[in-house]
Amino acid sequence: MPDKDISHLIHDESFLNYCFSRNGDDIRRWEEWLAENPEHRNEVEDLKSVVILLAHESKTRESEEQFSLLKQRISSDEDRANGKRFRVYPLIARLSLAASFLLICAIGIVIYQSRRTNGTLKPHRTGKTEIGPGGNKAYLTLSNGKKISLTDAGNGAIAKQAGIVITKASDGRLIYSVNSTEPALKEIAYNTIETPRGGQYEVRLPDGTTAWLNAASSLKYSLNFDEAGERRVELKGEGYFEVAKDKTRPFIVKTIHQEVKVLGTHFNIKAYSDEQNTSTTLLEGSVLVSEAGSGRSKLLRPGQQSDILNNNGEIYVSNVNPSEVIAWKSGYFIFDNQDIASIMKVISRWYDVDAVYNGYNKEERFGGTFSRSANLSEILKNLESLGKIDLKIKGRRVIVSNKY
Repeated sequence: MPDKDISHLIHDESFLNYCFSRNGDDIRRWEEWLAENPEHRNEVEDLKSVVILLAHESKTRESEEQFSLLKQRISSDEDRANGKRFRVYPLIARLSLAASFLLICAIGIVIYQSRRTNGTLKPHRTGKTEIGPGGNKAYLTLSNGKKISLTDAGNGAIAKQAGIVITKASDGRLIYSVNSTEPALKEIAYNTIETPRGGQYEVRLPDGTTAWLNAASSLKYSLNFDEAGERRVELKGEGYFEVAKDKTRPFIVKTIHQEVKVLGTHFNIKAYSDEQNTSTTLLEGSVLVSEAGSGRSKLLRPGQQSDILNNNGEIYVSNVNPSEVIAWKSGYFIFDNQDIASIMKVISRWYDVDAVYNGYNKEERFGGTFSRSANLSEILKNLESLGKIDLKIKGRRVIVSNKY
């Protein structure tokens, strides 16, 4: 990573391109650097999260406007700081600086939310047992049917299948790598990784593609894409993919209602069975989205999202802010003008609770940015401050009702 002043790094267009996924060359540059320096990944992701959240506060849809407003804000902060500047030395010496920057960002989130409600958000304190956030939890089912709890498994090699070594890295990732000393698989064999409610996980597939699974999701994939002739995976729930380029073998993600075909790109798919539609959001490259029943298809460009209504098979395409869609991957919830039922679906999956509705205003809308690392009670208290809604925790249920 370049040795730059931290404010210059945030002004660095290549870094901003990486944060907002708007330029393939810059994205690859930063990803290659992170691949060579994995010990700095968390710090870079922290800084990336700050940039995304500051841009979200500006509430603009145009990338150029995001850059302009963000730079104006940083410049103003520098002026108020009496010109004091911090030198960015190798990232390993920057943990405290990244933490301080995240604290500034957290203050900005509170200001943003309070501005929408003309009030002050306060942490909720209770003497009852807290329901904590989710974390890295997943189960891996091997081709022979053996099921491994990745949460309980130690670091290092956890399984070997002909020609493939499966390793749990120190940062929690699951990595598949080819073992050249053993013969490759001659038949097509599959593994499945699944996250429970309250879980998430990152896996690097045998072809080098990286997938991040959100809560209550699963991914089925072949151990030997060469034998299969194509790179086909099956997704349930939500996943974000950074696909390794291979012009000879397309990468295909199958869900219940669609197939997404790519050669090498970054995209997010949300395909939960309890949602009314299946959404595909493109960050880089291009993808072809095909509806499973009719065969209708749409080609997406970066910044576009397709939605397939599960009851009629129509494909609708719209422009979105991809950074908001994949905020879950960076550790945040971003709700934008959503009803409480839609929000509670997201919260229920992450905190492993059930929502029970006892009458509420279906027309009321909520918005704001929240940390996925907060306790459930704090999230609910802050949501209550945004509208006329009452949210009570009873065991592992959240009772939703109108506030009178």
